[in-house]
Amino acid sequence: MKKTVLLILTALMLILDSRTAAAAASDALELCIRTLIPSLFPLFVVSAMLVPGLKSIRIPWLARLLGFPDGSEGLFLLGCAGGFPVGAACVSQAVQSGNLDKRDAERMLGLVSFCGPSFLFGVIGHLLGMKAVCILFLIQLESSVLLASFWPGHSESRYISSSESITLPAAVHRSFFSMATVCAWVVLASVAAGFAERWVFPYLPAHVGILLTGLLELTNGVFALSGQSPQFQFLLCAVFICFGGVSVLLQIAALAAPAGLSVSTCITQKTVQAILAGILAAAYLTWGWFAILLPVFVKGALAFSGPMVYNVRGKEGI
Repeated sequence: MKKTVLLILTALMLILDSRTAAAAASDALELCIRTLIPSLFPLFVVSAMLVPGLKSIRIPWLARLLGFPDGSEGLFLLGCAGGFPVGAACVSQAVQSGNLDKRDAERMLGLVSFCGPSFLFGVIGHLLGMKAVCILFLIQLESSVLLASFWPGHSESRYISSSESITLPAAVHRSFFSMATVCAWVVLASVAAGFAERWVFPYLPAHVGILLTGLLELTNGVFALSGQSPQFQFLLCAVFICFGGVSVLLQIAALAAPAGLSVSTCITQKTVQAILAGILAAAYLTWGWFAILLPVFVKGALAFSGPMVYNVRGKEGI
């Protein structure tokens, strides 16, 4: 009943204030045509062709550090290279094929979901520059590794990936639908942000409006930062790329549904990661490289100085 009432109210808003909806959708489509598709589509194709090679990579110490099933570290690398929502899609497919336990998959969903290099360098690079983007990618990677290493439920199972290859036509076909999905969510989120900007944001501080826009949809949030100070842009970009936005979480939920996976843990993980990334970004702006490299060095030293038994199922922590 509540869902029906909400949908009716939404339909009424779209009808009674159609100009706002049309203007927001038009701006989003222009953004897709002028910026997102030229920047992202070629990299989507290359990323799709990298998937089989990355999936077969074995780095035992990385799986141990992340608490992932032995042999599944390639899924983490896929998330890094492919971006939203490649990692989540591979985790869901692994569950459906019987290669991955459902409980392990739910723990991994948020930890393998990254803002990929295609968006970082293709979109955010134009706003902040390549040096800042490299630092943001490092912050995203570090926050995910730290979160995974401390997150409860470290696995002792083993993941066996199936061998596959992908041709250029298949990569183009897959990337086309990925690009279409990204643009569709950008349009919907832009319409929602358009209504919020007209009816809600005028009563809020400007920075709060930008923050809410980015938490709703990553791309619109990044472009809303134009004109702000470089420090503010850098800080909020770190938060936005690690959270992903509500639109990305909905994409992950859609991919997880066929495998029967819950996304509640994923939402919690992305929220915590965004907070952690904000702290790391603020520390970098204040103290430089040392502030963001120290935590991962300390964690790595603790992890490999002795047997890592905390957070392992069936074992008591020390």
